[in-house]
Amino acid sequence: MPGRTTGREPIYMRVHGAIRRDIEVGRFAVGSRLPGSRSMAATLGVSRTVVLMAYEQLESEGYVETQGGSGTYVSAVAIPAPPPIDCGPGNAIAPPGVPLSRLAQRMELPAHPPGEGERPGADVIDLSLPRVRSDARSLKHWRQTLAQLVRRRSAPDYPVLEGAPPLRDAVARYLRMERGIVVDPHDVVIVSGTQQARDLIARVLLDEGTVAGVEDPCYWGVRHTYAAAGARIVACPVDAQGLDIDAHAHVLRDARLVSVGASFQYPTGAVMPMARKEALLRFAYAGSTCLVEDDFDCEHRFGVRASPSLWSMDRHARVIYISSFARAVYPALQLGYMLVPGWLREKILAAKWLADRGCMSMQQHVLAACIDSGQYLRDIRRINNQLVPRHRALRDGLKARLGVQVEVAGEGAAGTLFARLPGLPGESTADLLAEALVHGVRVRSGQALHATPPAHVTLVLNYASLSESTLKVAAARLAQAVETVARRRMAAPGCRAAG
Repeated sequence: MPGRTTGREPIYMRVHGAIRRDIEVGRFAVGSRLPGSRSMAATLGVSRTVVLMAYEQLESEGYVETQGGSGTYVSAVAIPAPPPIDCGPGNAIAPPGVPLSRLAQRMELPAHPPGEGERPGADVIDLSLPRVRSDARSLKHWRQTLAQLVRRRSAPDYPVLEGAPPLRDAVARYLRMERGIVVDPHDVVIVSGTQQARDLIARVLLDEGTVAGVEDPCYWGVRHTYAAAGARIVACPVDAQGLDIDAHAHVLRDARLVSVGASFQYPTGAVMPMARKEALLRFAYAGSTCLVEDDFDCEHRFGVRASPSLWSMDRHARVIYISSFARAVYPALQLGYMLVPGWLREKILAAKWLADRGCMSMQQHVLAACIDSGQYLRDIRRINNQLVPRHRALRDGLKARLGVQVEVAGEGAAGTLFARLPGLPGESTADLLAEALVHGVRVRSGQALHATPPAHVTLVLNYASLSESTLKVAAARLAQAVETVARRRMAAPGCRAAG
């Protein structure tokens, strides 16, 4: 019988290992019956459940087989331990590495600032990550809708590649009412989020060396997704009115796609005027260029007048529209959608088929019901109304203390402020982040949003999950950190000499 077990691995695995060794050395012969589970448990001083788990593991590995009503027997063909691999002469030398694809060599994860992922101290206010506090009313309605759906349906449908028809219908109606976008549900494709939409577009439109135009600054994932596909990225700086195609047409002449946030540029908050949108469409029609209208988080904005989308202005099927569903309402809802021109739809679906066979079906049906009932829109408006005073508390707190030392952009983006500090050069970024943490506030640099590092410090401040009172304190602490770094620079020998 096996001896008592010791060690740190799970106890059933120690029992399994002891019995297996006894089988391999012949203590339990092929065809012999193992002791009953109760007898084995008493001998080893463990519970019967542990022995049963060990026997199940042995059976799954082919060492034993259970004969109903008779017991557990050592298999006729027990699996021996594998012999060491003989690699021949020089087997001590490691084999050559496996080369990666060109795509894999270009792919990389976004750089995380020091300390990200760590829980901040009790007195540290964290503005570095877009955390969202779940809305109780929204979650309650979601649970109720899910329960009703489960009662009506015997089982969720298998996911549909292009998206559940009720959700595609609901998206088309919602866009017509809220964004003035008229679209056939047939042209709506449900995806797991805007990032999947960008990846599908890259797979379908871009080749090695293809030119892709992106805004500068922009979300890191936009630039990197197209670069990883092998495209030659042309970064086009934006101004207070977004991308000016007339200023960049000469470098985008051969572009296969141009990605823009026409209705609301991230992170600057610029809204492209009609004249620039019309010029952008004329540019696309004059060549072989598709426009990717990236309307990420389009619901979460305030103080911005409705602006016609490029999709609604397009007359020659050159615009692909991508967006996501409100994260501030349902934080874990990883769903988005694409509006795809008919000539491109089949290829987009073919690329999506290779990536997945459809997003979660039940989740799509619940979301469709929430949109059709009007609850989704009510939730968005309530959340945005809650964010307005939080936005004001952070913005006004920074401006009151820093004045012209801070420029706040993206003021209509509910949940995020993009701040420029013209008095601090870009090389002061690390110093400011460290000083801010000393003062009890964690912030994130906006450098990753730029194709080339900006000349001055930029910050992305996420405030959606924090209260007004907390944000006032955060603004005061961040202002103190900025002032401390500025004084330190002025006291440096080089600055005194220059003065």
